[in-house]
Amino acid sequence: MEKYNYWVLSAAFIFATLLSACNNNRGQNDLQYTTHTFDSLNHHLVGRLYKPKHHTASDPIVIFVHGDGAMDSTAKSFYIPIIESLAAKNIATFSWDKPGIGKSQGNWLSQSMKDRATEVRDAIQYLRVAGYQQNQIGLLGFSQASWVFANLHSESQINFMVLVGGAANWLSQSQYSMWIRLVDEGKISVDDAAALERINLLSAAEYQLIKAGYDHYLSAALHQDPYMPEPIKDEARFNFVRKNIDADVFEGFSKLNFPMLAIYGDSDVHVDIEHSQVEFAHAFASSTQPYASLEQVTIHNATHGLMKPDLPLDALFSIKKEHFSPSAIETMVDWIDLQRDTSEK
Repeated sequence: MEKYNYWVLSAAFIFATLLSACNNNRGQNDLQYTTHTFDSLNHHLVGRLYKPKHHTASDPIVIFVHGDGAMDSTAKSFYIPIIESLAAKNIATFSWDKPGIGKSQGNWLSQSMKDRATEVRDAIQYLRVAGYQQNQIGLLGFSQASWVFANLHSESQINFMVLVGGAANWLSQSQYSMWIRLVDEGKISVDDAAALERINLLSAAEYQLIKAGYDHYLSAALHQDPYMPEPIKDEARFNFVRKNIDADVFEGFSKLNFPMLAIYGDSDVHVDIEHSQVEFAHAFASSTQPYASLEQVTIHNATHGLMKPDLPLDALFSIKKEHFSPSAIETMVDWIDLQRDTSEK
């Protein structure tokens, strides 16, 4: 009887999994999109434009700007609940597969943050030529997109930005990641000031090794320190880090000339949100741009991606709106919807 129950439960679980996946695909199919190819930095990039049925020239288009990693146009369906919520407000969205992902050419690991900003500019130009000359265009970016945004301060075609879980400085972010990892591993306590100083010294030494090149980095004795993580074994990933390790938002953010919403999850373990909040505020306070403004919001019980910390099993197969923390998506969408009336220049 116990064996029979095991197989019944297993079959039920598989059926539920397939049903969940089918429901997710059906949800995506309910959204109407067209496939578009545009050129950037000598590569063809393939993306999707999700346009509500009654979308007009007076309605915004939001361009998604990916965070780190090998992302397709929907970030493996993570964007879908956000796209659906924006569509309900008659707001269109555009995003593309990163270079080397899906049908897009190139290699995203070879990109600098300036390269990624160039992609955004080329996407905007493509949309303008494709018939969307009058629509407001805003950006919705995640995590690493903060450094892309910082390189877009001179882009006059952008009306607003939303940044989710944005980091301020690459090196500071690396130090925070090391601290979080060591706390999780039980090697240090949260209030260990000596450990924090040691982390800063190790991070500075690692920075010099990365700048020196891959072979020098890989053979260094520094990796034997018990505080250090495993060295980067993939040379392409190493070169990506080396190319972008000096990334910082201050100069670019202080020159932005449009409103930004920076939104964080209070349970974020990937980004030091307090550091980001201080640095972002400092950059905008230093601005002399007439249309620059910053609003910062922290969502309760939310992770780096604004999702609930404890997700049900079905989230492995289908990202749904209810998997996000309450008010997370609404805060973004309502703020974006408000910009259609307030970002006239």
